[in-house]
Amino acid sequence: MNNIYAIVAMTKKTNSIGIDGHMLYHLKDDLKYFKETTMDHAIICGRKTYFSFPKRPLPGRKNIILTRSFDSYEGAFTLHSKDEVLEYAKNNPDEKVFICGGDNVYKQFMDVVSKLYITEIDEEEPVIADSYFPEVDPEIWEVESASAYVKEDGAPKYRFMVYSRK
Repeated sequence: MNNIYAIVAMTKKTNSIGIDGHMLYHLKDDLKYFKETTMDHAIICGRKTYFSFPKRPLPGRKNIILTRSFDSYEGAFTLHSKDEVLEYAKNNPDEKVFICGGDNVYKQFMDVVSKLYITEIDEEEPVIADSYFPEVDPEIWEVESASAYVKEDGAPKYRFMVYSRK
């Protein structure tokens, strides 16, 4: 689908994205990039990812939680399956829909997203993690753009990559 994208911060070597329900790094420019990229659009995440946000719902975006639960969450919508998300995207073709975690949600949607917005973290040593982004297969994905590396104090260098489906 042309209006479904994934956005993630992951390590370059191991595709690590988090541990114990938390991001591996809190990178100021990455958080700004996430905000600017997703602002005024829909974001879709699992319940655990939603509750990891410091502020809920994330302002300026349509927050959609993908969950099997029929609980309601103030300020957010719920969808209950991949098919419901696809139906939502189909019925709202002019709306950008960003998949933003966790790892199981990314895995479910890798076959349908049309672009990947990846903050690629160049860790020197593999980090300890328990959640991972799926492989970005070069047979399927091509680099559309890549920024120069950014370096913040006390953090590994990183860059912003956009991939398009071939």
